[in-house]
Amino acid sequence: MKNTLKHTLKHIGLLAVVGLFSACAVTPPVTDISQLDQARALIAKAKAAGAERCAPEFQARAVSKLYAAAHEFSEGSIHPDEQADLVAASVKAAKQAFGKTMRGCKPEIIALKGVYFATDSAKLTSASTATLKHAVAVLNKRSSIHIEVAAHTDSRAQDAYNLSLSNRRAKRVMDYLVSHGIAASRLSSHGYGETQPVANNKTAAGRAKNRRVELRIR
Repeated sequence: MKNTLKHTLKHIGLLAVVGLFSACAVTPPVTDISQLDQARALIAKAKAAGAERCAPEFQARAVSKLYAAAHEFSEGSIHPDEQADLVAASVKAAKQAFGKTMRGCKPEIIALKGVYFATDSAKLTSASTATLKHAVAVLNKRSSIHIEVAAHTDSRAQDAYNLSLSNRRAKRVMDYLVSHGIAASRLSSHGYGETQPVANNKTAAGRAKNRRVELRIR
């Protein structure tokens, strides 16, 4: 009788141990933190490329799936398969956002209509003041954006001269913005000379349209 009881207890103990190991085997490890880091890195890469503007739907999806996966991880998820799916969805969306952005996304442009310079000069005229003050107000309101000040000329002079003139004009507008409180770290300037016309340079009206300054959001 004593031996039978001992054998029964030993059998029960063995079953308990087997059950414990079986339970552990059913639940695989939760997503490794490095996988979350991979998703974060891809989202950051897409954002740096401009995905929030060029591919907002994919970028938003990537971020929302990452947040959900991170929440599951922090809670010690008991649904590892679901967590892995969330991470995979985040990675996929981030890659789609980056890919769509790199395939081509025209920058948002703020045209500064009403910026004028003295002839063959980078000196701003007084008629430009109202437009430039408005530009400062816009940049103060949209404090997170970084911009390139882009200047263009018509085609009447030599290419090299027009390029130099447009560079000086772009720099002059950037200096105005900085002097009126816009952080220099948010700005860059570039002159394109006559290389990007928006109208026919054979007419006076066309040349006037081509002589322009733009703020290109980066």
